[in-house]
Amino acid sequence: MQKNYNVPEVFPEDAVGAVNTLYADIQFVLKVPVVNFLFRTLAFYERFLELAWSEVRTNMLTFEVEEMAKELRYPPVSLQTPSWDWQAHYPPKTIEAIKRTIFTFNYVNPKLLLLVSAWSESLSNRPILGKNEPKGFLQPGILPGLPQIQLIHIKQAPEPTRRLLLTISKTLGTFDVASDYRALANYPQFLSTGWGVLKPYASTDEYTLLQTSLKKRAVTLAHKFPFPVTISRGKLERYYTEKEIAGIYGIVSMFQSFLPGLLIDLEIFRRIISG
Repeated sequence: MQKNYNVPEVFPEDAVGAVNTLYADIQFVLKVPVVNFLFRTLAFYERFLELAWSEVRTNMLTFEVEEMAKELRYPPVSLQTPSWDWQAHYPPKTIEAIKRTIFTFNYVNPKLLLLVSAWSESLSNRPILGKNEPKGFLQPGILPGLPQIQLIHIKQAPEPTRRLLLTISKTLGTFDVASDYRALANYPQFLSTGWGVLKPYASTDEYTLLQTSLKKRAVTLAHKFPFPVTISRGKLERYYTEKEIAGIYGIVSMFQSFLPGLLIDLEIFRRIISG
């Protein structure tokens, strides 16, 4: 466990028992070699994470949800990103590692938004009915060629990197630093350059409207999941106090608001490293 600056979390290297098993299954089903911030925070509510994950797990492997994620993956950002000669700064192997890191988060973030939207709706007494027969299922397992994601721990980061990460979190109004940024912090020149492009755009009306649109669309899509999601306050009351339930609701709400911006940010970073 590490308490960085705001939100406590359980890192994979610290996970034991059921949480360790859950982390392995989450990576297996979502097909990426990273346990995202959402799960690392909810690990403090182990029983909730077990129940909530079991209700979205099968949905995440359906062709339908894969198509839903594709719809959300590349937001229509109008920002024109400048071109950079990254080969003047990084060897080809490093450029490819940055591209694959961005691809990893581009791939998984829409799925995270969909599943947390399903949880939010169900916890708000709008359960996912799941009456549609799935067209088929994906083969689980981490996608080939993805890098092992190394997350920078803020307290151990070099001072310039630490300041940059905290500035990003403060500017975007998030409670802590997302996994995406902690992974890209391994490439500080790229992250600094990318943030220089993203920062002014993040304060525009278009950015805010895109966030809202993605959040609303994810809710609509979640109600089309093939299988039901029915996690409820009543179920949680068997295991948690009122205060703990409020904490769970707060985390789910936080990530439902947090993830649409990450979809936009990663699309901009994808364009920057590609250009």
